[in-house]
Amino acid sequence: MKTPIPEDQTHDSDGVDPVRRMFVAALSAGAAMSALGAGKKAHAQDEEEATFNAYDRMREFKAGEMDGTPWVAPKLGHFDLDDPIDNTLAKLKMTNNLVGSRTYIPMIVRMHLAREDQPGGLLFGVAGMFTWQLQEPDPEEFPDLPDGTVVSRSMYTSRYLDPETMEPAERLENPYNGKMMKIEDNIFAENFLIFSKGGGRFVEEPEFADDDPDRPKLSLFKKWGDELVLFLGGAYSKPGKHQPRFTENIWRSNYKDVMDPERTLIDMNYSFAGANKAFEKPWAGYTEADSDLLIDLAVGKKVHSVDDIPDFHKRVLLERYPDRI
Repeated sequence: MKTPIPEDQTHDSDGVDPVRRMFVAALSAGAAMSALGAGKKAHAQDEEEATFNAYDRMREFKAGEMDGTPWVAPKLGHFDLDDPIDNTLAKLKMTNNLVGSRTYIPMIVRMHLAREDQPGGLLFGVAGMFTWQLQEPDPEEFPDLPDGTVVSRSMYTSRYLDPETMEPAERLENPYNGKMMKIEDNIFAENFLIFSKGGGRFVEEPEFADDDPDRPKLSLFKKWGDELVLFLGGAYSKPGKHQPRFTENIWRSNYKDVMDPERTLIDMNYSFAGANKAFEKPWAGYTEADSDLLIDLAVGKKVHSVDDIPDFHKRVLLERYPDRI
């Protein structure tokens, strides 16, 4: 018997879902770099060459955090998507997995500048990849957590690409101001707490995401033919260091696979779109008088084996950063 999909199920548009937050972190970082290179008042216009890696995150875990106890869910299928706990489990099965396997999210990104007074256009390409591990919380590291809380360890790795060839570039000329940009790779590590009823907390920056663990927070699902579509998106009501103006992650998988407890590691495709007000990035050199927007568009997929990571990402990312697997 199929689990019914609620037609009018909604979610808090001002909330921040931890899974979506991971993508926001990665793509906002790239957008900040783009802003610094292309902004009307950016420092790049005052220098012959500037180096861009403005995202203030630790670059790697240093105490074996990725080797923590893997989390295995109490339920692997037959989810009632109207139930907050089942809803969270279905989301984690689609975006990660419920059996403690490491998850890889390789992606290809195109970054654009949108300008009010004159045409914008393409700035960068990006080859990016998340490495995720869902774990049981260590009570010494995370005391007094609600029952059912899951720890998500996240590592992001990316290299910037020439937008014409989509191959790695160490230096690129900004077509909007003629400046040469020296580019650094963008890598970081982050920690999240995911609550059993939905929502969560961003450990390094709780002011961005710090949900009430007792308040149910349903993610939005829609059945679309044979697929189940998970929408993780929304607007942010408060300006902040890394908040975009909007984001939208769309995850798609086979409905039967999501509901089947025997299918534990399921295929998944996703797309991402996001927009940032450049002046909200303090490092970008903008003022509130600037109306420029930074637009990110990404496509990717989820895999659970290094063998299934695309050859392009193996060559571009993993040969340089083998520790990310």
